[in-house]
Amino acid sequence: MEEPHRRIRAAHTTSTITVYQAYRPQIGQPAAREGRFPPAWKRDRMTWVKERS
Repeated sequence: MEEPHRRIRAAHTTSTITVYQAYRPQIGQPAAREGRFPPAWKRDRMTWVKERS
């Protein structure tokens, strides 16, 4: 089976959902190494997943 180009990766319990976000290397590598996002990361580019009522 061929790997899809895009995929939502998540884990869930009865009370939470954790969705995994991929970042380009210039953002992801420093974030993983230093435990915080580098200046290149912009909060206004974030996507929020909201509960559906």
